[in-house]
Amino acid sequence: MTWDAGEDDLGSVLDKLRNDLEDLAGAVEFLPERLKSLDGHVEQMRRSLRQLEGQAAEADASVRELGALVKRLDARVEWLERNIRLHDPSAVVVELDDVPPDVIQLAEIAERGHVAQSNLLSAAARSGLEAAVEAHADAVRGQAQHLDVALSASRTLADTPFGEEVHVEAISEFRASVTAMRAARQRSKELAREAVEAAERLGVDEELRRAHAHVIDDGERAWAHLLARLRARVAEAVGEGALLPPWFTTVLGPIPPAEDTRAWMDAATGLLAYRVTYGVTDPIVALGAEPSDRHTQRRRAWHQQLKRMLRDLQR
Repeated sequence: MTWDAGEDDLGSVLDKLRNDLEDLAGAVEFLPERLKSLDGHVEQMRRSLRQLEGQAAEADASVRELGALVKRLDARVEWLERNIRLHDPSAVVVELDDVPPDVIQLAEIAERGHVAQSNLLSAAARSGLEAAVEAHADAVRGQAQHLDVALSASRTLADTPFGEEVHVEAISEFRASVTAMRAARQRSKELAREAVEAAERLGVDEELRRAHAHVIDDGERAWAHLLARLRARVAEAVGEGALLPPWFTTVLGPIPPAEDTRAWMDAATGLLAYRVTYGVTDPIVALGAEPSDRHTQRRRAWHQQLKRMLRDLQR
């Protein structure tokens, strides 16, 4: 009976294999048709991709043509402006930096605030000095904590008989805490000089902040009012289609660009604020002469910032 049962199982397995083979043969029969359909889909995707690439190339060409057109229009506007300046005696150029006394006063107050601010430590510098002080303080606190542990262990050693488990544990604890205390003491010595110097610099900075707080606050308010006044002055001149001075059009053009107008206006306002603040009167060179070492760090940094802004706009 065992043999008959084995034959039945084997027959069942063979029947299953035959059925699987028949199913596989049926699937293989339709496989070429399915592959052909898949090839058709792939080819369709390739055609769509080629079409998209063609459209992208056309778009790039259109953008280049538009850029070239804008440059030609800018050149045309500049040519017309030059001709107006040369042949129309009645054409009046708006002197943007010819501002009323109250605007000059705002610029002076703002500059005093900026100079006072530039003499203070930056946030990054203060953070580094505070970290040096805190690192030394951590080492000192660690030394004190390890000393407390050592003293506690020594009391346990004095109060417990030699050989008891508590006594043995106290010995290990005492030795570990003494070793850690010595390491913390050494680290605090290494960090002490840097921490003292950092604390002194922070103290001087705090005194300067208190002494010049009103100057800096007044300067911030004056700076906000100054930018608002000068921005409105530039916007009014541009909006009326007035002839702008050569020092302005040399670096910014006669009109703002169609795109990124805000960056253009920011640069124009900053440039005008620079000229008003430092009394730059050069009719051609927008920023005037390069600041030298005798000028403030604030002025030299502002000059470089404006140069970068104007250079980015001309790209």
